[in-house]
Amino acid sequence: MIHASVQMRFVPDKFIEARDILLALVESTQFTPGCLGCDLYQGISEPHTLLFEQWWETQADLDRYLRSDPYQRVILAMEMAMENPLIKFSEISHIAGLETIERARSTIVNQ
Repeated sequence: MIHASVQMRFVPDKFIEARDILLALVESTQFTPGCLGCDLYQGISEPHTLLFEQWWETQADLDRYLRSDPYQRVILAMEMAMENPLIKFSEISHIAGLETIERARSTIVNQ
C-alpha cells in the first residue's frame, strides 16, 4: 500500500478556493481504480493549512493518478500555496490495529 500526502499553507484569501478545489476531488478520487481512501483535513493550530491524503493499492495505481487530469487540480492548489508544499509518499508493508495496543498494554499488566 502507498500513502500519499500533500500539506499546504495558504494566505487567507487563497485558502477557501484551494479548499474547494481539493474537497471536490475527495469523493471522485475515492472511486478511482486502486484508491483505498482519500481525505482532506484542515489544521486546527494553523487554520489556513490543508492536508490532502490518499491511500493506494499499488505504486502503479498512484502513478496513474499522478498522471491523470484530476491531479492537475491538486497541482493547481499546490501552486496557490504560500510556500512549497510538504509532499510525502510512503510504502506501507504492514498494517495493524487494536491488537497492537492490546499486546503492548498486556506487557504492563504482566510486569
